[in-house]
Amino acid sequence: MVTIKRLFGYIHIVLGSLVAVQFLASEIYADDAVGSVWDILNYLMAVGVIAALVFSYLRSREADRSDLAEWIGATTMLIAAAALFLLYFEQWFAWTVFKDADDELGDHRSMVWIIIDVGFPIVNWIVGSYLLRCSGSSSGD
Repeated sequence: MVTIKRLFGYIHIVLGSLVAVQFLASEIYADDAVGSVWDILNYLMAVGVIAALVFSYLRSREADRSDLAEWIGATTMLIAAAALFLLYFEQWFAWTVFKDADDELGDHRSMVWIIIDVGFPIVNWIVGSYLLRCSGSSSGD
């Protein structure tokens, strides 16, 4: 389990960094390339969102309720991962499955994507650093 946590810790940090760089750099280069990169990143983000929710849930289950700081950290991480999960998949399915050319919520949807693109690196960096921290402190599972 230590190896899996370490591997996913690095994956979360790399995914969060990729999304942060793409979010910032997407204003610099051509629109066609931006869409292609986001199309690839969206599938990786789906995996990252699911894994963040799973590892956050596992952390909240393992949290010692007598250590208030650990319990608050685990609960906060779970709530952030769950909110990101719900926002991401609602937006992704609305965009890919139920895409409507006459969508009146275009500006609203764009704003939600910005929230997701900002929240994704934060949640994934926190989950990744937690996984690396706990895999480094474990002697072996």
